[in-house]
Amino acid sequence: MEDREIVERCLNGEIDCFSHLVTNYKKLVYSIALRFLKDPQHAEDITQEVFFKAYRKLALYDTNMKFSSWIGRITHNTCIDTIRKNRNYQVVPSDEMIIEDTDDSADEIVIKKEKKQWIEEQIRQLAPGYKTPLLLFHQGGLSYEEIARSMNVPLSIVKNRIYRARKMLKEKMADYYREG
Repeated sequence: MEDREIVERCLNGEIDCFSHLVTNYKKLVYSIALRFLKDPQHAEDITQEVFFKAYRKLALYDTNMKFSSWIGRITHNTCIDTIRKNRNYQVVPSDEMIIEDTDDSADEIVIKKEKKQWIEEQIRQLAPGYKTPLLLFHQGGLSYEEIARSMNVPLSIVKNRIYRARKMLKEKMADYYREG
């Protein structure tokens, strides 16, 4: 069943259909929230809030837009609002260790984990105008056009911001490896 059909069915009173949208997009919403907030519990709370907002505003959904673009925009705005409301917002690092089946030594696993955490931290430090399109493109799998529609900005701005975000990250990585 396509997203448009699910939305139409929800709007026609079949509210149970909304669970399909939650199932299909909860990973995207959670990952965007986690990248912004770096706290699994806050990301989980934001995920719930986003789907609550999406359900309440379902009648405003433009069926010409991909649902992932629309829900991504709600997620972005909710994260930004959360950070703005609490200027003293503290990011709580997660110490969860994910065990993977690998042939790497323990040292290599730790080094890879540290590099991944460092890159995630650099992405989090990007201004929202750069972070959001980068995450929507790489994590959300949205096209430039879909990102432009979801952020309500011209396509040229999306392309430019993703290019600049990548460039900033490359420069930070070059500095990191020079220092390391």
